[in-house]
Amino acid sequence: MSADETKKTPEAKAAGEVKKAAAKKPAAKKAAAPKPAAKKAAAPKPAAKKPAAKATPKKPAAKKVAAKAPAAKPAAKQAAAPKPVEKAPFERPARVKAEKKAPPEPRRGKLGVATVVDAAGKELETRDLSKDLFAVPADVNTLHLVVRAEQAARRRGTASSKTRGEVSGSTAKLYRQKGTGRARAGSVKSPLRTGGGVTFGPRPRSFAIKVNRKVVRKALAMALSNRAENGNVFVAAGLKIDAPSTATMDEFLVNLDIAAPVLVVTHDEPTVTKSVRNLRYAEASEVGALSTEQVLRARSLVLTEKAFAALNEA
Repeated sequence: MSADETKKTPEAKAAGEVKKAAAKKPAAKKAAAPKPAAKKAAAPKPAAKKPAAKATPKKPAAKKVAAKAPAAKPAAKQAAAPKPVEKAPFERPARVKAEKKAPPEPRRGKLGVATVVDAAGKELETRDLSKDLFAVPADVNTLHLVVRAEQAARRRGTASSKTRGEVSGSTAKLYRQKGTGRARAGSVKSPLRTGGGVTFGPRPRSFAIKVNRKVVRKALAMALSNRAENGNVFVAAGLKIDAPSTATMDEFLVNLDIAAPVLVVTHDEPTVTKSVRNLRYAEASEVGALSTEQVLRARSLVLTEKAFAALNEA
């Protein structure tokens, strides 16, 4: 049989068809090859899974944080541990001063009049005062002038110093004018040298201030009027002291209970004056020697019967 005849036989045809089918299968596989490409297209799915896979590891991280939380407890305990307290600087306790009780108010008599008391200090009666001496309005300038004049009159004014003309010493020149290298000097009695005279030093003089007599009397009346206006004029009616006795006078003034310092005015009564002179809170004066300064320095006036009669009638 020739080759053409064999090709035309049914067996040969069947074998050829099998071969063709076998040859077409690889082509189908080749055509199916794009599937891997589809897989590649679907490859983003794993990419989507990757974030999910990354999200899952966060749980252990959260657990780690939770695990760290207990570790923080010791730190909290350390914070709760008592810290060393810094010692404050030593401060001395403040001294508590004892409350001072206000002193009782001193006794006052009736305003504008003289209060008469006995030896025990009890009030007996009141007496009117002369308006010329105990009802004069005060003037500060007049009082100041008179008091300053009284204080100045007590100054002796005996302070003295010597000038260069009064100092004893040689009048010879100490050394030549030039050539020694020292400052020129003429006299040992120069005020620039030790033992020399004094420049513009004090000299004996009088400090008296001239004040008219009427002004002096008016100032005294102003001072007496001020004490009478405040009810601080008392008359000691039953005070009799035969011999000087400081204790007797002190007892009388304490029982009287008046504001100190006290000015006791007498009139030719030396025993009373001597009884007062040793008391720190009291002072004695004669009616004729009464000064404005004394009256203003005292807060209370105590007059004897004789002194009141002489002063009120003056």
